[in-house]
Amino acid sequence: IQHDQDVVTARHRAAYVGQLLGFDTSEQTRVATAVSEIVRNGFRYARGVTVTFGVDEAAKPQRLNVRVTDQGPGIRNLDDVLAGRYQSGTGMGMGIVGARRLMDGFSIQTSPAGTTVVLEKFLSPRHELVTSEPARQIAEAVARKQPAGLIEEIQQQNQALLGALDDLQRKQQELVH
Repeated sequence: IQHDQDVVTARHRAAYVGQLLGFDTSEQTRVATAVSEIVRNGFRYARGVTVTFGVDEAAKPQRLNVRVTDQGPGIRNLDDVLAGRYQSGTGMGMGIVGARRLMDGFSIQTSPAGTTVVLEKFLSPRHELVTSEPARQIAEAVARKQPAGLIEEIQQQNQALLGALDDLQRKQQELVH
């Protein structure tokens, strides 16, 4: 992650990986948002940010693992950040807490040498098992996909948000009924 556009690209790739792994639209949005928040924090406060996507084949259920690492100074007050007690004027901490809520698994390790965040999302049991060949195909598809421009990404985010709001409204109506 070298530029602002790379944060957008990471979000887009996270959503695309989720799509290829059979996540529904709301789960794709959760993954994309969580990845975007962690990457944005790393880009803003650190240097040398990298993002890797993988699938834990041996886990039951299988899960998407997203690892975001940086070579920054570490996160001071991490316990306060994770407990929701710390907020800076720039909103530091809210992205981390929000990302943790959106995912099925979350871990963070920080030191003066850098920070590593691992985000996990369970794959649907209905989805075929991801072995080395499907994983290779997914990696190739992601590599071929051109990064979205900022305007395209905003349009996609707006569509995802509208879809999520429609789902919430429908569920609310079902509850009322």
